[in-house]
Amino acid sequence: MPAKNANARLTIRKAIISDVEDILELVNRFAASNLMLPRGPQYIYENIRDFVVAVDSNGFDSHATRSENGRERFLGCGSLHILWRDFAELRALAISEAYQHMGIGKAIVEFIIRESRELNLKFLYTFTLSTAFFKEMGFTAKKKEELPPNLWVECSRCPKFFNCDEVGMVFEF
Repeated sequence: MPAKNANARLTIRKAIISDVEDILELVNRFAASNLMLPRGPQYIYENIRDFVVAVDSNGFDSHATRSENGRERFLGCGSLHILWRDFAELRALAISEAYQHMGIGKAIVEFIIRESRELNLKFLYTFTLSTAFFKEMGFTAKKKEELPPNLWVECSRCPKFFNCDEVGMVFEF
């Protein structure tokens, strides 16, 4: 069920195929500034069930992009990628620049934490440059040697693998 904020303008919902172009554009815009990893269309389509999006059905203003259906404004996204029986990774958290610092990222992370609980996960990991934000959300920084080996398999495919500037953080349930 979609989550809405108190003024009922912000909706966090599972992504659908028509969200792919908006997700790609936002994630790759941040990736171009080395703030996150780039993603291609195949990755997004193959993992669409992992993604949640923040949209405004009532239209905040003219700064946000419109989704293909023309009714919602796409504000941000994030994904919950299951890696093993008891843990997952929060990936691709991105909020459109015009809507940062408005609680949208927090709402997406809270949605993903609720979903993780429903799946009976024990740990939710993320790699980030925004440690203060995730600490506020209840995540704890971990040294690389404290992270599960399955996360390293994913890291080995990353273009930052040999020069990683991100911090591993974990939310424990």
